Amino acid sequence: MLAVAATLLVGMWAGLLRLGWNIPGYQPGWAGNHGPLMVSGVLGTLICLERAVALAAGFKLRAAFLVPALTGIGGLLLLADVPGAPPRIFITLGSFGLVAIFAFILSRQKANFTVVMALGAIAWAIGNLLWLAGQPVFNIVYWWAAFLVLTIVGERLELARVARLTVWRQRLFMLAVGVFLTGVVLTVVNLDIGSRLAGLGSILLAGWLARYDIARLTIRRAGLPRYIAACLLIGYGWLAVSGVISIHFGALYAGPTYDGFLHALFLGFVFSMIFGHMPIILPAITGQSVAYIPAFYLHLALLHGSLAVRVFADFSQQHALRQWGGLFNVTAVLLFVALTAFGLVTARRQARATTPVAAATGRS
Repeated sequence: MLAVAATLLVGMWAGLLRLGWNIPGYQPGWAGNHGPLMVSGVLGTLICLERAVALAAGFKLRAAFLVPALTGIGGLLLLADVPGAPPRIFITLGSFGLVAIFAFILSRQKANFTVVMALGAIAWAIGNLLWLAGQPVFNIVYWWAAFLVLTIVGERLELARVARLTVWRQRLFMLAVGVFLTGVVLTVVNLDIGSRLAGLGSILLAGWLARYDIARLTIRRAGLPRYIAACLLIGYGWLAVSGVISIHFGALYAGPTYDGFLHALFLGFVFSMIFGHMPIILPAITGQSVAYIPAFYLHLALLHGSLAVRVFADFSQQHALRQWGGLFNVTAVLLFVALTAFGLVTARRQARATTPVAAATGRS
C-alpha cells in the first residue's frame, strides 16, 4: 500500500509535468512514465493486492503476495527513474502472476465474471509484453485499458447476480465484451479499425451497465449505497464518452484529442470506480473500516467537474484551461485520499465509542 501511495503521488506529479506545469524536483523520466506509473504501478498493484489478500484468506496461498510485490517494485523502479528494462520486467512478471492467480480462480469457479476478469489480466500481460518489446504507449494503451475495463465490468457482473440476470442478459453482456476485446486485438494489425471497434464495445458495455447494474436501484437508497451508485453511474457515462471519441477519431497518437480520450476513460471511468469501491476494497485489504461521510461527494464532484473542463479544453484547443482542468483532477484525487483517511479515523473513533457500551451491556 505504501508503494501504491508513493507511485500515485509521483504518477500525478508526472501528469502535471506533461500538462506543462513547471514543478521543481522531478526526475527526467517521470513525464514519459505517467501512463505506466498510474496503470501498472498504482492500479495494477492495487488489483493484484486485492486478489492476493483474497487467496491468502480463502486458500492460505500467501505466495500470492509475490504478485503485487513484483508490480510494486516495478512501480518504485519507475519512480526512481531506473533506466532500461528492469521496471518493465518486474511489472510484466507481476502481470503474468495475476494471470496465474486467475488460472487458479478459474479452476475453482468458472463463471462469466471470472472469465471476463481473467481476460483482463491476460490483456494486461500482453500489453506489458509489447511494452517490454519497445512498443510505444499509444500502440499498447488499449491493452492496458482492457485490463482495467474488463476487471471492473467483471466485478460488476458478479455483483449483478443478486438481480438474478436472465441468460439473455448475460449473453448481451458477453457480446459487448466480445466486441470490445475484438477491437483491442485488432489494434495490433490496424490501430484505426481496432480502436473504433473497441470504442463501440465501450458504448455497449456502458449501456448494459447503465441498464442492468444494481447501481440503478441502490441510487435510491441513502448514505454509502447512494454515493457508490453515483460514482458508478457517472463512470458509465464517461466510458460511453470515451467510446464515442474513439469511434469518431479512430487511431490517436498524441495531442489534445488523445488526452481527452485517455482521461475520459482512465479518470472519468476508472477513477470514478475507485472512488466508489474504495470504502469496500480498503477494508478487504487492510481490515480497517471506512466510515461514510457526506463530504465524499466533494471529491466526486471535483473530479467530474474538472474532467469535463479538461475534455472541453482538449476539443476547443484551450491549453491553459486544459492545464487548470488537469490540476484540479489531481486535487480531486488528493482530496479523495484525505477524506478516505478521515473516514478511517472516524470509523476507529466510532468503534472505540461503541466498545465501552457493548462491554457495559454485557456486564449488566
